[in-house]
Amino acid sequence: MIALRSIDLYRGGRPLLEDVSLTFYAGQKIGVTGANGSGKSSLFALLLGGLHPERGDIDLPARLTVAHVAQETPALDTPALDFVLEGDAEVSRLEREMTAAESTDDGVRLAALHHEYEARDGWRARSRAATILHGLGFSGVDQ
Repeated sequence: MIALRSIDLYRGGRPLLEDVSLTFYAGQKIGVTGANGSGKSSLFALLLGGLHPERGDIDLPARLTVAHVAQETPALDTPALDFVLEGDAEVSRLEREMTAAESTDDGVRLAALHHEYEARDGWRARSRAATILHGLGFSGVDQ
């Protein structure tokens, strides 16, 4: 269980959190949304120990793991579209295995892989990844 009790957090003299009390229980999945500058990253920094509240208490389990993604990531040589495609581990695995089967002329294995690829809608993976990136504001050139 994660418990925040009567938390106050200020950044640059501006209140981000005032008298906030929350309890998260094991197994819950929590989403945090809000406008830019509303305190989402600061809340995670509190949970990760990078920030400390001006007032209030935080109880964290001794062996807590918080999965998070940094706001800024280092530049990569991988195009954004390929990066998103790599996120579909099964489709990526099938593509690697199809390439290997092609290089060894293993037609039986290749046919089985094509069947599995079709079942996972792998032929539309590139289109789905482009749609995701477009929804995040990436232009075709950015992709």
